[in-house]
Amino acid sequence: MMNLLLAGALFFAVLSCNDDPQPQMPAPTLVEAASAAGLTTLLSAVEAVPGLAPALLNAEAITVFAPTNEAFAAALAAFGASSLPELVAVIGGPENLETVLGFHVVPTVAFSSSLNATNTVPTLSGQSLTVNRSGNTVTVVDAAGNTATVIAADVEIQNGVVHVIDRVLLPEIEIPDAPAPNLVEAAQAADLTTLLAAVTAVDGLADALLAADAITVFAPTNDAFGAALEAFNAANLDQLVARIGGLENLETVLGFHVVPAVAFSGDLAATNTFPTLGGQEITVTRNDSGVTVTDALGNTATVVAADVAIENGVVHVIDGVLLPELTIPNVVEAATAADLTVLLDAVTAADLGQALLDAEAITVFAPTNDAFADLLGALELNSLEALIETLGAEAVTKVLQFHVVPAVAFSFDLEDGPQTVPTLAGENLTVTRTADGVTVTDAAGNTFNVVAADVAIANGVVHVIDGVLLPTLD
Repeated sequence: MMNLLLAGALFFAVLSCNDDPQPQMPAPTLVEAASAAGLTTLLSAVEAVPGLAPALLNAEAITVFAPTNEAFAAALAAFGASSLPELVAVIGGPENLETVLGFHVVPTVAFSSSLNATNTVPTLSGQSLTVNRSGNTVTVVDAAGNTATVIAADVEIQNGVVHVIDRVLLPEIEIPDAPAPNLVEAAQAADLTTLLAAVTAVDGLADALLAADAITVFAPTNDAFGAALEAFNAANLDQLVARIGGLENLETVLGFHVVPAVAFSGDLAATNTFPTLGGQEITVTRNDSGVTVTDALGNTATVVAADVAIENGVVHVIDGVLLPELTIPNVVEAATAADLTVLLDAVTAADLGQALLDAEAITVFAPTNDAFADLLGALELNSLEALIETLGAEAVTKVLQFHVVPAVAFSFDLEDGPQTVPTLAGENLTVTRTADGVTVTDAAGNTFNVVAADVAIANGVVHVIDGVLLPTLD
């Protein structure tokens, strides 16, 4: 553009040196000059303010400091806008845009040669600009103290002059605060993808947090969740949920990160005890080094990004997952919850309940009531008592022990394909994992399906199966 203007100046200089009289080309209008200079964003901005273009064209005398397209692009970036309409919205609407554009127009004609070293000039916005000249360099200082440089001076127009500048000049305007994001938007902006996946996994939790009156969220980073996965020997969020006892306990964990009140870091005392939506309290400590949070197990997480305002509160990003006290059922409670009444009666009859409760680590393949009914039907028996009488108490005890592996094996801990595992009965089971699920094969070659996997218990895991496994019986 500078080359174009210089070429134009040279052309007119040559004409002026010619002895023959030449017709004078009429000066362009402001719009024509801006179009010729490729100032398309400026023209779009002027057109966005109703009546502004005619007012400038009809003005008696003006000097326009005209920003380049690149200057407008820099302004868009500075305000976090991706388009001119978005920029207008960010700065407060067309009225403020008119103030900004008017701040670039002086209601008199000022060629660069007429400028003093320092000039304070009024503008159509009602505010003044400071224009400085040093040799051939002209700069303009706006209300914010930013300096723009004239990169093409003295472009004559019909009612004045245009100076092309390299930045958008900002007057004093009231720019409205950007609306605070909601919790989900803030988490997305901070790339807390694992936290979002965890919240989404609990039905209705995201909506409840968005609708809460006032919350403070201690939000773990993806790396924090990664460390939690490693600590629980889980490869992904689903495995972690299984190991901690299911979605109900996940909801407790997530709720343990949410305080039902707004607490910016500046609101904190040195030591604070807050209730949480998980029903348990956390301890938050503030000192010169920052803010830390201590969970129910005594683990401490550090706030790595504080005071992210959201619509209904504030988010503090932390470097650890906070753990509350979790309720995980024992094997009897899990069997009761799954309505495995025949299995419970059999365990009681064999006096195995306490041994299972006291075991250090177990995996239980737990037959359904229908599985026991199928076994009774195959043996032409009509009750558990008849089964005990027919097989003998010792044999029934061995049958039950044959369903218990003295180690913890969630379904995702299993290798693909068949594997042989020991049982409390002293005989091995064959457990097979495929893409379709997990099956278990007994000593007689009978194969049954796991119909409900990975029910965490206090000392292991329960897999519900659709058949009764039989060991070798004498």
